Amino acid sequence: MPDAAQSPELPVRPPPDFAIALRRPRAGLPWLPWPPRRTWRAVVVTLAVFVVFAWGLAPAARAVTLLANWRGRGAPTVAPTGLRVTTVRFAASDGVPLAGWLAIATPAAPTIILVHGSKGSRADMLPYARFLYAAGYNVLLYDSRGCGASGGWGISDGVREPDDVIGAVRYLAARSDLTVKRYGVLGISLGAGTAILAAAREPRLAAVVADSAWPDQEVQIARMGSVSVGPVTLPVVLYELALVDALIGGRLEDARPLAAIPRLAPRAVLLIHAADDRNPTTPLAGERALYAAARAPKAQWIAPSGGHVGALGAHATDYKRQVLAFFAMYLRPGA
Repeated sequence: MPDAAQSPELPVRPPPDFAIALRRPRAGLPWLPWPPRRTWRAVVVTLAVFVVFAWGLAPAARAVTLLANWRGRGAPTVAPTGLRVTTVRFAASDGVPLAGWLAIATPAAPTIILVHGSKGSRADMLPYARFLYAAGYNVLLYDSRGCGASGGWGISDGVREPDDVIGAVRYLAARSDLTVKRYGVLGISLGAGTAILAAAREPRLAAVVADSAWPDQEVQIARMGSVSVGPVTLPVVLYELALVDALIGGRLEDARPLAAIPRLAPRAVLLIHAADDRNPTTPLAGERALYAAARAPKAQWIAPSGGHVGALGAHATDYKRQVLAFFAMYLRPGA
């Protein structure tokens, strides 16, 4: 018999190399070897290289995403009901081909140019065109560069879009069937700042309505200094702004309606904004700054609600009254 005081026999441990090579299988599965340490190191290095590459590429991807507009291109599918339109084509002042609709109420009336927002189309401006046309104005709705049926692969975020408006004025001025050569412009969001910038360069724009305008590019440029990964914000290589400038052929930071709006005088400007606009690029404080910088004649209307470019939908009667009274005063002969 074995000695009762004898220690129980210990299990035999496998050799160290064998122990490293084995892992406990799940029920019913064979024993599988762990990958060698060199394999794990290769995986970690590969992932690290991928993360660094993605981090370095993020500003370029974001720059292209900001400008590119490949979706929903082509002629609008929405019918311009309530308007008698003619499809027209003309060139921006820098030569970009543009497409739009022209509705002539009467050749002896002023013409209002309508400018849509970022990556939109002329169809977005139909609600504005209908009430202006019903009031007796001619209206030109067009697709900005990089949008709808117009030329270009993308937008320029307000840098080149003023050339579109100036091209529209030149096109209208050259039409012999429009006997009254007085022009106004109404823009929303990106188009609102565009309208201000264009009017600062084109003196034939006698009256400007800017709905939900942006004052400058500071918010947009500030975003380019970092990238968010979940709850974490990481700094990035600071080349996005230079890439955007190269892609649009101009300086993004120079597109500043706040600096341009004083040059509109003695022509008139009406600023419209919703008190609850939560768009970070068009805060109500930006509208206040624009109004303070503008010179007389100037007017503003702060809608109590509606959000970004939503004042017409939320307060249609008041909106139409404000806009029509403004254009009636400043587009009349001799104004």
